Amino acid sequence: MIALGSPIWLLLLALVALRLWIVAIDRNHAFAAFQISSLSLAGRRVGLRSLLAWIPLTLTVLGLSALILAMARPERVRSYSDERRGIDIVIALDASGSMAAEDFRPRNRFIVARDLIAKFIKGRENDRIGIVTFGARAVTRVPITFDRDVAQQVLEKAQIGENGDGTAIGHAIATSVNRLRGSKAHTRVIILLTDGVNNAGSIEPLTAADVAARFGMKIYTIGVGSKGEVPVPVKMQNRLTGEIETVYQTIRADLDEEMLSEVARRTNGSYFRATDADTLQSVFARIDLLEKTNLAAPKSRRIEDLYPRPLATGLALLFTAVLLGETIWFRLPA
Repeated sequence: MIALGSPIWLLLLALVALRLWIVAIDRNHAFAAFQISSLSLAGRRVGLRSLLAWIPLTLTVLGLSALILAMARPERVRSYSDERRGIDIVIALDASGSMAAEDFRPRNRFIVARDLIAKFIKGRENDRIGIVTFGARAVTRVPITFDRDVAQQVLEKAQIGENGDGTAIGHAIATSVNRLRGSKAHTRVIILLTDGVNNAGSIEPLTAADVAARFGMKIYTIGVGSKGEVPVPVKMQNRLTGEIETVYQTIRADLDEEMLSEVARRTNGSYFRATDADTLQSVFARIDLLEKTNLAAPKSRRIEDLYPRPLATGLALLFTAVLLGETIWFRLPA
């Protein structure tokens, strides 16, 4: 839509019209006098320059009109609502100490999971994403948002052990449910990544899953890590040198797959064992098949100024009018 920012300036067009009217009257009087005086025709021929004497005045009128239009600040206004089709997703990432296990060498479980989540977020342009990290307690790192850049920046700063030593899976589910409870999206999903058993917090995972089911939320659970014994780096002080060194201890994988499968089943979700990146990709493919819903972002209004063009046109016309008036038509009688 084209609009004017300061339409009051258009009143100056009345002055331009008044000037034209005055010039027209003067020209008519001059023409009448020209007809009465037969002596003025003696020895004189009407040339092309006389026939085109209206050009400087016309250019002046057009130039002034263009300048007045520029002063009225024409602008193109676009109002739109950034309507996106997507789903609301909260990703709950286990940040307990066991996620440091390096069975995904040269990287540990936590870094692999974090990188896969970052890749997932990057591809979900139409979805709102939230992030929860958990250990002995669960903490919301990013509320559900369209801003993927913020979500990825916060995710990059997440560290193992920042939520205490332990695995509060029930608390993580409850926190994720709380983040999605106010969502108006028809499809709401929780993706839970963990490598352990629920050994912290006061909320049982199945109890939290039942609450999620009552709100119509789906939970996709992913068991991270390979089976059997895995190496875990541990920092210890060398008794001889006093320096902090990294040594590896072997632990046995302790993953409650039965509980994770039941959590997913009660919410009509699915359980996956993520021993590599391909497993998590299968979760993404499953989410892509979910029903979409409209999520309206705030309405926006974009204004584009259009005054530079009439301003440049007006100045060019006036310059041309003055130039012609001072050259070709300089000695032309009025």
